[in-house]
Amino acid sequence: MEFTHYLHTKVVFGLGSVKKVGEEARKLGGTKALLVTTGNLLEVTGYLGIISKSLESVGIKYLVFNEVEENPSTTTCEKGAEIARREGVDVIIAFGGGSAMDAGKAISVLKSLGGKASDYFFPKIVEGVTIPVIAIPTTCGTGAEVTRYAIITELSSKKKMTMAGPAVLPRVAIVDPEVLKNIPKKLLAWTALDALSHALEAYTSRAATPMSDGYALIATDYILKYILKAYEGDEGAKGKVHIAATLGGMAINDAGTTIIHGAGYYLTTHHNVHHGLANALLMPYILEYNLNYVSEEKVSMLLRVVGASSVRELIKNMCNLMDVLGIPDSIVDVGVKPEELDMMVKDALEYKRNVANNPAPLDENVMKELIRKALLGRSKVYGS
Repeated sequence: MEFTHYLHTKVVFGLGSVKKVGEEARKLGGTKALLVTTGNLLEVTGYLGIISKSLESVGIKYLVFNEVEENPSTTTCEKGAEIARREGVDVIIAFGGGSAMDAGKAISVLKSLGGKASDYFFPKIVEGVTIPVIAIPTTCGTGAEVTRYAIITELSSKKKMTMAGPAVLPRVAIVDPEVLKNIPKKLLAWTALDALSHALEAYTSRAATPMSDGYALIATDYILKYILKAYEGDEGAKGKVHIAATLGGMAINDAGTTIIHGAGYYLTTHHNVHHGLANALLMPYILEYNLNYVSEEKVSMLLRVVGASSVRELIKNMCNLMDVLGIPDSIVDVGVKPEELDMMVKDALEYKRNVANNPAPLDENVMKELIRKALLGRSKVYGS
């Protein structure tokens, strides 16, 4: 057995840990920070004052780049990099969900190594010395604070493109459950299911390792145990789901994601469906199919962790959970028309990295069958 395990990101976890951002930036040699975020998120959450005070206390100047959209584009990342270059920024602080963190990582790469975003898209492996990124996740899903990936949207092709490599990894992740205090229930559900998808995709991936399996199983256990309490507002449970999201990120850092992500990208780029919701809408059907091609030993271990006696029971329990969390029944409910089937299949199979990681064989006929189930919906396929 051979594998590579990435241990690069320092994780600072705890209530109020955002206040340590200045100290962490100083340790990295930072003198001027670019705060990368979405819209007025820093202001409405009250964290602009907290972060600015922390930075100023150690003599670090800062400026804010708040133009990151959901699913950040190449144009936005290139603009942020130009500002960072012009202003002499030497540390990036990404505050937000996956979009802000992916943009922050991409800005670091572009500012440090030059060129356009497209110069660094997979299969190129991004290497070299980049200015450090401190990632502060404000949702409990993406795990982007600890991954060597940045997912960027190419507007011309409506494709999700990936920057991947050791140079993309954040140097520090500050995981503070307090930032989830006012997270909308809907967003908590979507992002937590994204984290669950990461864990289960990593666990079933062809590239899975014993290290990624450990992260994935703990993340799965935490999410399924605590997601409903977190959804109802329990702050302690939110903390458990928050750390589970980071563990899920650690899992995909080694093992990558499967065709659940590859197929879900179409929903995001063509129907503006939130990434976590897109994964949730496809997860039951693809996961059930994929588990047929995972070793009996691994399936048995997963079933023990989730407390199910069979794969079908696991899937039905997942469907029931999604019902409680208000997840739409089918992809039709988010705007997908049955006549889009062929286009969605073609789009999914073009994500070669996800196809290669998928444990089960994939072709047009298999994908059509899986997406037909997603068009029918959980209630018709599983009776949930």
